Amino acid sequence: MDVREIETQKTWEALADRVMAPLPQRWLYGDAAKRVGREVVRLCVFDGVAPVALAQIVIRSMFGIRTHLITRGPLFFDEPDVMSRKTALRSLRRALPQGIKLASPEERLGRVPLSAPPEIAELDLRPCLSGLRTQMNGKWRNGLKKSEASRLKVARLEATPAALMPLLQAEKDRQTAGKYRALPPEFTLALQEVAPRSLRLFTASDAQMLFVVHSNTATYQIGHSGPEGRASNAHNLILWQAMQRLKAEGVQRLDLGTLDTAKAPDLARFKLRSGATARRLAPAALI
Repeated sequence: MDVREIETQKTWEALADRVMAPLPQRWLYGDAAKRVGREVVRLCVFDGVAPVALAQIVIRSMFGIRTHLITRGPLFFDEPDVMSRKTALRSLRRALPQGIKLASPEERLGRVPLSAPPEIAELDLRPCLSGLRTQMNGKWRNGLKKSEASRLKVARLEATPAALMPLLQAEKDRQTAGKYRALPPEFTLALQEVAPRSLRLFTASDAQMLFVVHSNTATYQIGHSGPEGRASNAHNLILWQAMQRLKAEGVQRLDLGTLDTAKAPDLARFKLRSGATARRLAPAALI
């Protein structure tokens, strides 16, 4: 197997679409990482002309030690056998310069785990709209009906830095309070700088939700609601309308992010009751 660096966005995204890559393995994520001072390398392992594994690596240096991090990757094509998987990982490891080489993958790599495996919530947007409503939890669907019956309206705003600032400040306050861990708000601003057309900002009453579209997949990035939005189930209505609009854009899967039932149980319930499926990822490991 040989490892090739992918240098054009068109080629990378075509490969990423084949494996329905999540945000951390998308071109715009790498560009945002560069914007905040990281190095980025995009590699694909080939067996002849057939791609075997895809990996976007974000590199940072701390105390003179370089760390190569593959978040939500490497992503494998066509479910290779155990030997092919090991060979691909060995090829990736050799292609990277000296330093710590760490992956937090979608599926187990057969390496010694370094952390507990996280769990995420995913919405499959491929069913018809009636099917999407049917798979919602009854309580969640009733909350949606309540907001639909009110005068509440969902508006899409241009995701400018000024429009994002209240949402980002609320996010920063929650993270500072230790309610959960996520990408810092500054990274969302970097995404806005490198790919403003990929952001979808929706608002209703005093509630907002921000999504990032990356070809045939999308990610729920940040949300916030004030007392009026909570009373009127604004997030139910925003998410439902976002699901419809994203589906119309060709998005097949919406990543709702990590499920943290200890620190954010209400948010975890909200995500799962929307019809999402919980999926446990693999633990982080050295490659």
